[in-house]
Amino acid sequence: MKIKRILLLLMVILSAGCATTTPKPSPPPVQPPVREEGITLNINLSDLEARIRSLKKLQENKELSEKDQRAVTALLDTYRLLEKTAAGPANEKAIRTLTRSLYETTSLLEKGYFQKTDKSSGEENSFTDYIQSKNEILNLYLDRNFSGVIQRCLALQTRFPGGFTPEIGMVFAYSLAEDGMPEEAVEVASEIAGTIERSPDLMQLRADIARWQLATGKRAQAVKTLEKISSIQNDRINMINDLDKQIEETPREPDQVHRSMFQAPEGTEPQTFDPQMISLQEEVDSLVRDHKFAKAKELLLKEKAIREEGPETEYIDRALKNVDEAQTAYEENMKIKLAYQKETFGTAEKLFEEEDYQGTIKTLAMLEKTQGLDAAAMDLRDRAMENLINRERNRAAEIFLEAKKNKDPKKKKELFETSYNILKKLVEDYPASPLKEKLISNMAIVQGEIEKLP
Repeated sequence: MKIKRILLLLMVILSAGCATTTPKPSPPPVQPPVREEGITLNINLSDLEARIRSLKKLQENKELSEKDQRAVTALLDTYRLLEKTAAGPANEKAIRTLTRSLYETTSLLEKGYFQKTDKSSGEENSFTDYIQSKNEILNLYLDRNFSGVIQRCLALQTRFPGGFTPEIGMVFAYSLAEDGMPEEAVEVASEIAGTIERSPDLMQLRADIARWQLATGKRAQAVKTLEKISSIQNDRINMINDLDKQIEETPREPDQVHRSMFQAPEGTEPQTFDPQMISLQEEVDSLVRDHKFAKAKELLLKEKAIREEGPETEYIDRALKNVDEAQTAYEENMKIKLAYQKETFGTAEKLFEEEDYQGTIKTLAMLEKTQGLDAAAMDLRDRAMENLINRERNRAAEIFLEAKKNKDPKKKKELFETSYNILKKLVEDYPASPLKEKLISNMAIVQGEIEKLP
């Protein structure tokens, strides 16, 4: 029985390898070194050895997928063959072997690795760069360098538009929240949560593991798996109860209370001000709320100049310090927001250039919810919307013409309905588009053809 299982596993492994890659021809048997004339390869052996060491280190990375491992292995084999061939004059047979290895390796890479992700600049972003960027983000997060995480995530999103995994998304959202941008954190986290909801659930996976364990007669292991599921479920219930309690204990406030620049330190009695100081406090707080820090400090300094040293001037000094701190925090926050805006807009521009109009619109919609759109962003969104609608209208028109030519009534109706639904979705998705009336007119024409059918 054991022999049958081993044979079965070998068949699975071999068939999996055959399904994904073309088997490499067996290397020629090692021949004893023969001195003969040949071509000397002009290759720097030190550089070649360094590349081999680097690939060996990369090969140890457990995060590499099976395909990535195959690519690294293929490169290593080729570099080792180059190293062997470059050691002395290469004869015709060695050159043929090397050429075949190079061809197989480049063919493998061509099928999915080191692809160009930036068509406009021609820069090649390899999967190794992506893994390094991802690990750097995770390390920055563990070091609580939230500002660094935000900057690296924005750069990653621009360089690898398709590489923003749920794991990185969660780290990005937590960092935004920790860095004083809860609105942006909510937007990113909501998007990630939607992605995770469509993925296999950990609880379901563990339940399936328990079923598989029972199917193989491992009841004790299934019991342990069930205990893990129960523990996770209990943690979730406790989290929900704690959150529910926090919501109930949090007072409902229509507006966020603004901290006064004259607020007394904790543990001290609030100061009673004369009418002039009360008026100054109200004006300074209003200016700070409007981010007019220079004007607020100017008023405080003028008031301090006309007063004698005493409790009032101490409060003015504290207010000046608080205004400085508020200004610094605001400017730092604005730097991050501007960087986020710039990187997000850059991503949208790149998607537009790649004719991914839906991705452009979606990216700008996320930016609009958190920061609003400037004139350039609105123009890009409108152009993306117009291009997308025109492209889909053309697709609907092609299907409409195909339906007109088709002689099969059933197929004709199916094509007309497909054309109609494309136009209908555009009207529903982009109700504010200037092309809405044209779309409705096109829908009426298609509907008329459908009604003519028997």
